[in-house]
Amino acid sequence: MQHFAVRLSLILFVALAMSCSLRSGELCDQDGQEPVLVNNSSPVSVNKRVLILYTHRQMSPINTQWHSGIIEAIRRDYHGPIDIDVEYMDVVLQSDLDYFQQWAALLKRKYAKYPPDVVIPVFFPAVTFLLPNRDDFFPNCPIVFCAIPEAFGTYLAKRENLTGVGFIMDFDSTVGVIRKLLPKTSKLLILSGSSKMDQWFKNLAWKGISSRTSELELVDLSGLSPTQAAEEISRAGSDAAALLLTYEVDKQNNRYNTTEYLQDLKKLSAIPIFGCYDTLLGQGIVGGALISPVEQGQIAGRLAARILNGESADQVPEVLDRTYNLAFDGEVLETFGIPESRLPEGSKIINRKPNMWSQYGRYIASGLAALLAQSAIIVSLLINRKKRIAAEKEARSLAGRILSAGEDERRYLARELHDDVSQRLAAVSIETGSLENKLSNSTEIKESLEKLKKSLKSICDDLHRMSRHMHPSVLDDFGLPDALKSECTELSQRWGIPIECHYTKSFPEIPKSIALCLYRVAQESLWNAVRHSSSSKITVELKSDPEFVYLDIKDDGKGFDLNLTQPNRGLGLASMTERIRLVDGTIKIDTAPSQGVSIAVVVPIPESTDSLSTS
Repeated sequence: MQHFAVRLSLILFVALAMSCSLRSGELCDQDGQEPVLVNNSSPVSVNKRVLILYTHRQMSPINTQWHSGIIEAIRRDYHGPIDIDVEYMDVVLQSDLDYFQQWAALLKRKYAKYPPDVVIPVFFPAVTFLLPNRDDFFPNCPIVFCAIPEAFGTYLAKRENLTGVGFIMDFDSTVGVIRKLLPKTSKLLILSGSSKMDQWFKNLAWKGISSRTSELELVDLSGLSPTQAAEEISRAGSDAAALLLTYEVDKQNNRYNTTEYLQDLKKLSAIPIFGCYDTLLGQGIVGGALISPVEQGQIAGRLAARILNGESADQVPEVLDRTYNLAFDGEVLETFGIPESRLPEGSKIINRKPNMWSQYGRYIASGLAALLAQSAIIVSLLINRKKRIAAEKEARSLAGRILSAGEDERRYLARELHDDVSQRLAAVSIETGSLENKLSNSTEIKESLEKLKKSLKSICDDLHRMSRHMHPSVLDDFGLPDALKSECTELSQRWGIPIECHYTKSFPEIPKSIALCLYRVAQESLWNAVRHSSSSKITVELKSDPEFVYLDIKDDGKGFDLNLTQPNRGLGLASMTERIRLVDGTIKIDTAPSQGVSIAVVVPIPESTDSLSTS
């Protein structure tokens, strides 16, 4: 198995290397201009810099799990200032040489002046894209690979300045689980996409399963749409089960990710479906011997943190023996009538539904009887109160949904500007530079191209600033204090007004919904101050205690009369007040003409960690 896996990995390695290998002379910035910066890092910083290269497109759920694990481990184990850049290459479905050449040129140009201290390629297509040209892209930069087959990782372990985490491609455990849970199974349907990577996994699984058992009939359903796969499943019979591997694209070139495909298929399938990654757990699979992308990301993040803390990559050993976690979905087990007694020892179960009536029925009945007796006495007094509470809740819910929809739209537009428009403008800028060099004999044309290139760079900078203003990724990655500090620095440089930002070093982790609320309130306040107050100094202070978060913003400007607020400014104040109300906080605005503005916000910290929002 290991020899087969490494052989296939090397074939893919060579194919991608041939398609994207470029000479350094083709990649260099011949006109001597600085690289176009389109990510969220500052060009003048002493921070350590980490670059994460993802194989899949940005919306892939498995990317979210890898990323959360990497970021969590780096933030926990490395305590210095750090910038994290992310590139979503989406190379799985690409075979166009020009696509790889443009990515190669962009990476070299973009990180030439401020190279990363560690590069983390995630999944083996990203690794095979990076390694042939690592000396051109990031000379002498340590590489920490994440989530590659164990046999491929063993091969790479011989290379210098490289370490990482791999996983074992062994389907014995999954097949054993299927046969234990469904002992009458005689037919296993293999569900897979039709991309090169999908077929690589399918061939590996097929060879591994068929070489270990002759009692299961394997049926290849790769490349079928959910509807087509459901038709084949309906003809398979009651003694069949399915194993979902990876799914990027079907035979008609309709694109999916594995989670999307599963969600469409589970509505149509009448047989249990097993999986290989815990990304799918809770999405419709029964479960199985599952690889954990979050765990892989955490290990890669820890290895990267050790390098950031001063260790050499050659001194940090690879982690290539990651095992499976046995995990299952209680609701799906119940749907297919699979008793929990058949599960392997040590299995984890999510979505388990205990029979509360059988355990507490007598107490529940007594409580209901008492409740009904009391309700009969006081029902007339509660009717009006319930109606009023329901109306208030509905109004509050509507306001929350409106603000949430606005934030979702901001996040979407920011991502599109950053990941699509900015990248395309950067590519146009590169082509403009190349054209300028080719027309070096024409002074007039060269000057025009130089102006065009400067305009493109200015547009890229404006788009980057707009994207950051619409949705600051630093808030998601590093928390509220760093996000506020970044906003103050950017506004101060742009408007020429001193803005001081103070916060406690041991600021606690707070729900993301509260962090976003406070950030938007501070953002609105600061923009009002720099545009309208004529201040000579603005101060922002963020602090907390075990129960509350406090945000104070003051300026020494001309102030205003709250009773005579202009319409636009009044809308901003109303928006801030509504945001604070939705998180059960209070906001106090103290101002008068010629006396500046003081805004004090107090928001309670929820006692339960269950209230942490992921919005």
